[in-house]
Amino acid sequence: MIRTQVYLPEETHHLLMKLARRKGTSFSQLVREGVDVVVRKTYGKLTPQKRALKFFAHFPNKWRVKLSDSAVDLIRKERD
Repeated sequence: MIRTQVYLPEETHHLLMKLARRKGTSFSQLVREGVDVVVRKTYGKLTPQKRALKFFAHFPNKWRVKLSDSAVDLIRKERD
């Protein structure tokens, strides 16, 4: 797991803390669940092939391998 920091409006923070207490869970867990919902909504409807293309389109340059021009164009199209 990667630690990160986010800024939330005070009211959102207050409501999440209240909900966490009521559900008997942590504030962080609620945030992770919310992020999971957004990620699934964005990537959940993609085919495995398109999901892989999106993954590789955002891969750091230092880890990329040389691909044929047609593959590079396809990845750029999915990224943009």
